[in-house]
Amino acid sequence: MVHIFEKTLNTRPIFENSLKFIRSDVPAEITEGEIQWLLTNNIVTIVDLRTDEERAKKECPLIKDGRFSYHCFALTGGDKIPPTVDDVPKSYIGMVDSQFDNLIEFLSNTESNVLYFCNAGKDRTGVLSAALLYKSGAELEYIVEDYLKTKNNLEKLLNDFANNNSEIDINIITPCRRYIEEFLEWYINHNK
Repeated sequence: MVHIFEKTLNTRPIFENSLKFIRSDVPAEITEGEIQWLLTNNIVTIVDLRTDEERAKKECPLIKDGRFSYHCFALTGGDKIPPTVDDVPKSYIGMVDSQFDNLIEFLSNTESNVLYFCNAGKDRTGVLSAALLYKSGAELEYIVEDYLKTKNNLEKLLNDFANNNSEIDINIITPCRRYIEEFLEWYINHNK
């Protein structure tokens, strides 16, 4: 995987041959060269999907850079690890509320290209990516495959996290086809 940013693991465009929407884990360490790349490619709208508490723990330096339009849209429940594997798709569904709908509308009307992220770029970012892809007419398998790329990109990080937190089930925090397929089935029915 070619990384857009040297210090992130999961930064990539969701559409082939387009930089309209770039999904990522939090770019906490971004170089001036990477900032220039964003500016050159008109990726000037930044959307942070994390809570205030999460932003305080791991700040993104773009929040203070006046060259960017930085927006905070904390997605509901995205800062909590579900208790069981059966609860993962339910947690994804729980993210879809009026705030989520407002975010989709905001992104759909943004003239510049957009960089959006949560902590790992996995759950909140994955759900938002799936919704954006679906609303853009992407094939369901393309949406699932985009989500599953995160599994490979974050494998070492997730394994290390589970190994250092014995109470965490690795299966809960690892992207799984079932999780996004169950979410998409619900989301498609919800948007009919």
